[in-house]
Amino acid sequence: MLNDGVLRLHHPDGQVFRFDPGSLAFAFSVSGHPFDERFETLQEPQDLERWAADVLGAIDVRTTASSVPEAKRLRSAIWGAAEAVIDGRSVGAEDRSTLNGFAAAASLAPRLDADGGRSWLPSADVTALFSTIARDAIEVATGQLASRIKRCEGINCAIPFVDTSRPGSRRWCSMDRCGNRVKAAAHRRRHRQEVST
Repeated sequence: MLNDGVLRLHHPDGQVFRFDPGSLAFAFSVSGHPFDERFETLQEPQDLERWAADVLGAIDVRTTASSVPEAKRLRSAIWGAAEAVIDGRSVGAEDRSTLNGFAAAASLAPRLDADGGRSWLPSADVTALFSTIARDAIEVATGQLASRIKRCEGINCAIPFVDTSRPGSRRWCSMDRCGNRVKAAAHRRRHRQEVST
């Protein structure tokens, strides 16, 4: 459903790295972090329009001043649902209600283009975008991929993602960032142990 399965994320420390969210909902979840304002990318309604165009290829999504708070509420529910599924808990009532509420609206309508590609029928309201994202979150959390929802094992990272790798052994949000950091730290530990023996 994503335009390109891989996103380029910009960390506040300046590093840019590749991230495969595995689903539309998890691509949306990294438009900010529920507990760290440094990662927020949705400041203005136009930021949400740009996200829809860049990540989903949905142009002409019209937003209003209330769209950003609503987007953050949806995003928070996705994080909450992901955490619950990862931890083997039931999704909390508030997160469940939020996802169900957004999913109840009409979603974006895809269309098959003459070149065999997919585009979206223009939508007059951002609620269709929110519905499409919420429906994806529900599908992932309740479907065959639920057991593949994971939390990055990186140092000081907890980005949720859907592990779509064939063996299902993915551990990090990005090998470019967290994977390399964990492997470098392990290498330094081994080197220190070898020196001290």
